[in-house]
Formats: sequence, structure tokens, C-alpha cells
Amino acid sequence: MRKVAVLLVLLFGALPGFAQTYPVSGRVVDITDQSPLIGANVLLVHLPDSAKTGTAVDPTGSFSIPAAPGRYILTASFLGYVTLRRPVEVTNGPVALGALTLATSQVKLKGVEVVGQAAAAVQKGDTTQYDSRAFKTNPDANAQDLITKMPGVVVQDGKVQAQGEQVQRITVDGKEFFGSDPDAVLKNLPAEAIDKIQVFDRRSDQSQFTGFNDGNTEKTINIVTKPSFRNGQFGRIVAGYGPSSGSNSLSDGKYRVSGNINSFKGARRFSVVAQSNNVNEQNFGTDDLLGVIGTSAQGGGGNRGGQGGARGGQGGQGGNRGGGQQGGGNAGNFLVNQASGISTTHAVGLNFSDTWGKKVDVQASYFFNLSDNNSNSTTNRLYNVLTRGRTLGYDEVSDGSARNINNRFSLRLDYKIDSANSILWQPRLTMQNNSSDSNLDGNTFLSAFSDVPDSVQSANRSRYNSDQTGLTFTNQVLYRHRFAKRGRTFSLGLNTTYNDRNADNYLFSDNFDYTARPEARVTQTNQYSRLDQIGWTWNGSANYTEPISLKSQLQLNYSLNYSPNDSDKKTYNLLSGEQRELDEQLSNVFTSRYVTNSGGLTYRYQFEKLEWAVGSSVQYAQLHNEQEFPQTATTDRPFWSVLPNATLQYKFSRNQNLRLNYQTRTQNPSISQLQAVVNNSNQLQIRTGNPDLAQEYSHNLFLRYSSTQPETSRSFFALIGGSFTNNSIANSTTVVRQPTPIDGTNVIVPAGGTIIRPVNLNNQYSLRSFANYTLPLKPIKSNLNLNASASFSQTPGFVNGVLNYNRSPNFALGAVLSSNISPELDFTISSNSSQTYARNTVQSNSNSQYFRQNTTLRLNWILVKGVTLQSEVNHLAYSGLTAGYNQNFVLWNASLGKKLFAKQQAEIKLYAFDLLAQNNSIQRNITDAYTEDVRTNILQRYFMLMFTYNLRNFSGAGGAAPTDAPRDGNRQFGPPGGIPGGRPPGGGGGPGTGFGG
Repeated sequence: MRKVAVLLVLLFGALPGFAQTYPVSGRVVDITDQSPLIGANVLLVHLPDSAKTGTAVDPTGSFSIPAAPGRYILTASFLGYVTLRRPVEVTNGPVALGALTLATSQVKLKGVEVVGQAAAAVQKGDTTQYDSRAFKTNPDANAQDLITKMPGVVVQDGKVQAQGEQVQRITVDGKEFFGSDPDAVLKNLPAEAIDKIQVFDRRSDQSQFTGFNDGNTEKTINIVTKPSFRNGQFGRIVAGYGPSSGSNSLSDGKYRVSGNINSFKGARRFSVVAQSNNVNEQNFGTDDLLGVIGTSAQGGGGNRGGQGGARGGQGGQGGNRGGGQQGGGNAGNFLVNQASGISTTHAVGLNFSDTWGKKVDVQASYFFNLSDNNSNSTTNRLYNVLTRGRTLGYDEVSDGSARNINNRFSLRLDYKIDSANSILWQPRLTMQNNSSDSNLDGNTFLSAFSDVPDSVQSANRSRYNSDQTGLTFTNQVLYRHRFAKRGRTFSLGLNTTYNDRNADNYLFSDNFDYTARPEARVTQTNQYSRLDQIGWTWNGSANYTEPISLKSQLQLNYSLNYSPNDSDKKTYNLLSGEQRELDEQLSNVFTSRYVTNSGGLTYRYQFEKLEWAVGSSVQYAQLHNEQEFPQTATTDRPFWSVLPNATLQYKFSRNQNLRLNYQTRTQNPSISQLQAVVNNSNQLQIRTGNPDLAQEYSHNLFLRYSSTQPETSRSFFALIGGSFTNNSIANSTTVVRQPTPIDGTNVIVPAGGTIIRPVNLNNQYSLRSFANYTLPLKPIKSNLNLNASASFSQTPGFVNGVLNYNRSPNFALGAVLSSNISPELDFTISSNSSQTYARNTVQSNSNSQYFRQNTTLRLNWILVKGVTLQSEVNHLAYSGLTAGYNQNFVLWNASLGKKLFAKQQAEIKLYAFDLLAQNNSIQRNITDAYTEDVRTNILQRYFMLMFTYNLRNFSGAGGAAPTDAPRDGNRQFGPPGGIPGGRPPGGGGGPGTGFGG
């Protein structure tokens, strides 16, 4: 009986812990402008036992705290604001408090000065937060200058990496600022306006609503502005001109005109940016290419250069002018790489965001870009194959010009119908036109001594003209409903995509076969092709979550996807006069229908420090292809797949956590990969499709560990993970030893030429790891940032019918020393070294290795009042490349300026790019079939006299100018051109689009 009594006491004592809870929700905002107070703390104190439950608001200022029925006192607090206290009573349903407004504190402390070291980093759940006060920057600094001082953050080629992963989105106060283009934010936001920097993996809108991680995450940086800078105007106008090195004509000089104006009034924010220049500053993001990529004219390997040094990893499978199929859009034309040639750009962008009432958040952007690009390159390629005991090689010299016109509009509208229902609408429209003209001179050769040619096999001299248009429209609608029972939700999504692509292409080529001794055999090609492609994607999804207990939740999901695509390509041989003849062997009419049905179940458990979820989906896919021309053929491929998923997060403490994410997914082949039609744009490298391709099935697993010590300003981050893919779409490369006709066509591949066809292969995988450790060096008032990484990839491919695995290990070490001395003296010293290997299972004599080292010194120094000296020195060295491609050079950019006017809001400066005239651009590409080195023309030495005017007009929260504002405005380190390879320090990127936080 005693045991029964004890059991009953324990049972009834535990019942209150399982009582029904209801969400207490609301938003914490500024009383003057209704802007969210990101990072504000909200606390519920239960009466009468004083039990406390609290949370921090999200980037929109919102919070939700579960509470059992009873009486509470709620407090909302934020630094610099008066704490709000109010009674709250929870009865039998959710409590929606609406907007909780905080007023700025009017109490001023006199005669007391508290001096201390701000904590550089703190860990808040999944988010690593950096305090801007812990990093001193020059008074003219912008957001990029600030974040590059922070642990694990690197900016390279206009792209931002944080904690070893590429940043895909940057938001300002939780909202988009020029869409998803990180570079546009970093160049247009002054460092003086920044309070905090938050780094986290942003989940999809669906995942944020349900609480279940669906694997669709984006590495995101959220910039929290100081409250005093959320009302006012800021911007910059820059104009500069100067002669180019070696030119005696003013008309050949370099120029740059740019400006940005931003008006912030609480939640309402409007920005305009515009620019015109011929120094490679290009407002382009990768998503500019959505209108036309996928039907390439001459391939996808043309984006050469990177940052001017050799880069390892897996190069494009198409190599130089490879890739793609049907004479449509060339990635090299649409993604204007900073180091791939020289561009003249004219661009304008508009960005708007606001909160309408208490229910509607809207964000919109428009971007126009016109870019003229001129490039030339030389390529040396060695195949992983022996021909008559000698290595096969390929040399190429190419030059070309391209004009790309891009219009892009995006909108994000979040309508909160009531406390339980909301609709998210995200349309986007992209329109493009691209015209290009390129010339190619290529030769295949045999070599007995590595890369020294001793026997030319064949040659191709060609000219290619293309005029292409593309239109892409996407529309995403997500309806979300939250039931009265906490944890019970329902959401319904519909996503549609429409693509319309057209291209007119002309090819003129002479092909030489030198194996037909004693004279070369010459064949000519003179043809025109017309491409019309239309594609749709319809995706519907439904998700339902049901709480099982206070600690666990169940999710059911179902999705249906339908993707119809139609392609019509006609190729004509041009005869004398205006006559042309249809070439049926090079023409193709093709349709593809891809349907998937997927249903799944996921279980989620969360208690105190531990949160985990595990689930699985079952997917049935049907791929149906029909070819009507030149031959009739039909293919039906069914696929059954089981797609497991798992996530885990353990919080050792507030500043220390471990996260694991495992996802599986499938990927269908593109229409260009499926079409069995010959692309002969370069007859030394013939490409064709494969209608028998199956979908890819991949596993992705990542483990991340984060630890920060606010009291010592030390932090550590580590990542390890990888992917494994079966049925990966790889290449089958055939190197012909004698002139060989392609079945069913009149195309003859000369000796030494290659035929490339996509195939499905297993055992494609990649592994990578990254670690970063940061600590302050107090004796020299600086921060030391150490990082190390290692990666390994295996890429399968057939080479002359033999399965070859290309394995590429890479090891890298880096260190960054950034000053924290004073705003008048700001310097950064960084060094990064990497060793890359290329190993092949079939042809070991093709194995290679190369080393790359890059050291940079950046200095910003206010010599005396109003006089500035800025310098950036980059030393690059790399070895192990093809003879003639190894480099060891120094790129030095510098400027001397003088501030003007009473508030020093203007500056005139003399800027010099590449003072030593050593700038260079080399890139190494490694594939399963070959290794190649590519040299590309880039920006050379020039001088420029520049005038900069900075606009600053902030009213502050209380109507006065912000007291913490530095005396000068946005840093502008001269015109673009600071990174080796021609990428400007202020270069690249521009207004992008996306779906904000």
C-alpha cells in the first residue's frame, strides 16, 4: 500500500507538467517607427511561484512563449529602452499581444564613464552573434570592411563565406536589402550603422513555420542596425576618370560613375543604386542567369580566372567551351566573371521594403543591367589517356565579345490574416537578351614529354555568333494555418516556374586532319540553327503537424511535382546565296515529362538541451521522353526511392552547441542532357545527349560544432561533412585515334578529337572539413583568426570505355591578423596556402599536384586630419602547373586622398591599380577526363582621379543625430580593381533577389 501511495503521489505531482499550454505571442518594436527591436528579451513570470520562461525575439521582432493557464507578468527589455511590464492571463487559448512598443530611455548618466571590452561573439542557439563594438574599423569603412574582421568570415570574388560555407543571403534587420545578393548589401551599408552581425543557417519558410528542418537551409548573415540609424538618409556618389597604362588617348581611359541613396524610416526603406564603368565592376549575381542557362551555345566552362590564381577542385565537365547541348545560352556569357575578360557595365537597381499596418510585410526589388564583355584566353589541356604510348593534349586560343541585357523584378509579400492564418506570396520575373561573337583556334596533339607537343593531330578554326533571349517567371504561394492547440499546424504550398528560351546561332569552321599525310584533309562547316524551348514546373505540397506530447511532434507531408519541357532545334546548312538546307541529322524535336509523388512522416523531439528529428519519405517518379525528330523514339523510366532524413542539435551550454543534418534527395536529368542530338560548335569536342539517363540519388551529411567564450572573446567553429551520389550524371569521353564519323550523322571527328556523352555512374562523393579558431592578441590590440580545411572528392567517368575515378585531395591553412588599435589606423594581414592533388585510377602518369599561396596586406591610415593613405598589396605564387603557367607576382593598389568641406563628407583622391604592372589570371580545372590550365586577359595598370561625396542624415530615435556615429562616412577605397585577376575591391555583385528572412 505504501508503494501504491508513493506511486499515486508521483503520478498526480507530475500531471501539472503535462497540462495543456498555449502560445503567448507578439512583437517588440520601437515606439516611434514600429521597427523591430531585434535581440530584445521577453520574460514570462508565473504568479505566485515566480517561475520564469523567456525567449529572445526573432529578426522580425516576433516571439512566442508556451504557457499553461494562469496569471503572469510579462517583461520586454532592450538596451537603451525603457523596460515594459504588463500583466498577462492565459485561460483556454492562445494569447496574441500584438505590438509591444518600447520607448528610448531619457535618463542620462553624468560624471560616470564605464570602459570595458565588448564580447566579440556569443552563441544564441543556432545563431552566432558578433558585436561590432569589438572590431575597430576606419571611419570610412563599409559593411564588408567590418565583417571581414569577424571570425570565419571571408569575402572573395564578390562572394562571402562564413564558417566554411558560402553565404547565400544577407538581410538587414531581418529584411531583404537588394534581394539575396550579399555584395550589394556589403558595398552600400556603412559600418557605422551596424550594431550586431548574426550568422546562422536560415531554414525555408515552410520549415520555420512547422519547426521541422526540411534540409533546405541557406547560410545567412543578418545585419542588425543601431536604433539611432533607422531613421534618415545615407548614401554615396563617386565619379572618377584616368588614363590607362600605355595609352596616349583620353578616349581609351578608365572611368567610373556610381551612386547609392538609401532612405530609412523605421520599417519603410527605399534604396536606389546606379553605376556606369569600364573597370570590371559588375552588378551580377548567379541568379541573373536563370533566363537562359541550360541550353548552352558552346558550353559552360568559360568562366575563367577566379581571383587571378590557380584554383583547384572540380572544373566544369565541359571544360573550355564544352558543356550544354542545343546552342542556347552560354553560362560564360551570362555570368560575367570578374577575372574573365574586361567588361563595361551600366546598371540601376531599386529596393523597397515596408510594413503596412500590422498584417502586411512587403519587400520588392528591380534590377537592370547592361554589360559588354571582351575576353581572350589560352588553354592547355592534358587528357587521362595514352594514344600510341603518348599523352593526348589540346591547346586553344579563343577571343570573344558578348552583350547581355538583364531585367529582373521580385516581390515578397507576407500577409498575416489573423493570429492563426497567413499567406506568403513571392513572384519573380527575369528577362534577358544576349548576343555574342567568339573565335576559336584549337589543336589536338600527342606528347611524349608531358605538356610539350610534338605531333599535331587535328585543328579547328571557327567563328560562332549567337543571339539569345530568355524569360523566366516563378511564383510561390504558401498558406499557413496554426490551430489553437499548440504544435498543430497545416500549410499548403504551390510553386510554379515558366521558362521560355530562344536562340539563333551561326557556326563557321574549318577543320584540319593532319593524320592524312602528306597533306591535311580539310572539311568546312557553315550552318545556322534555331532553338525554341518552353518549360514548366508545377509543385504542390501539403504539411500537417500534430503534437504528441509537450516534448514531441509529428509531421505528415505530401508533394506532387510535374515538369513538362519541350525543345525544338532545327539546324540548316547554309548554301550559296540565300539558300539553306535542313540538316536532319543535327536537328531535334524533343519532349520530356517528369512527374513525382512523395509522401512522408517525420518525428521531432525537443527537451531542454536536446532536439532531434527523424523521418522518411517514399517517392515515385516517372520520366517520359518522346523524340519526334530526326528519329521517332519513346522512353519511359519509373523510379521508386526511399528518402530518409534526420537532424540533431545538442546545446552543451548557451555558447556551445553541436548540430547534425542528414538529407537525401533525387535530381532528374535536364532536357539538354537527355536530347540525343549532336552539338558540333567545336568539332574537336563533340557533345551529345542521352535519353536513357536516370535520376540521381544523393545523400548529404554535415556535422557542425560551435563554441564561443564571450568573457575572453575567443571562438571556435568546426564542420565536417560530405555527399554521396549514386546514378550521378557523369561523362563518357571517347578520344578518337583516327577520323571517325558519328553514327547517323555526317559529322566526322578528326584524329585526336573527343566525343562526350552523359552517362549514369555510381560512387561519386565528396568530403570536406573546416575549422576556425579566433583569439584576441591584447599586447598588440589585434585579433588573430586561424583556419584549416581539407577536402576530398571522387568523380567517376568513362575514358575510352574504361571507368576512371578522378580523386582530388586538397589541404589548406590560413591566418588573418586584423587590427583593433584605433579607427585612425586599420590594417589586415592575411595568408592562405593550399595544396591540391589530382589522382586518376586509369592513367597514373596523368597525376599532378600544385601549390597556391596568397598573402594580402590592407592598410587604411589617417595620416593627419583629413589626409588618408590606403594600400592593398597581394602576393600570389603557384607552382606545379603546365610549363609557362606557373606564376609569382605582386598586385599593388594604393590611393592618397584629402577630405573636403567642414564635416569632411567629401573626398578627392588619386587612385592607382596594379602599380607594378604584374596582374595576372591563371586557373586550373580538374575533371575525370583531363586536367587543364587557362590564362585569361584581365584588367591592367591604370590611374584614376576620384571624387566621393558621402550623404549622412540620421535623425536618431529621439530626433537628434546619433552620438555613436563616426565623423566620416562610408569608406570608398578607390575604384574597383583590388583583387588579383581584375576583380575590384568594390566590385562585382549588385541588387539580387530572393526570399527574405
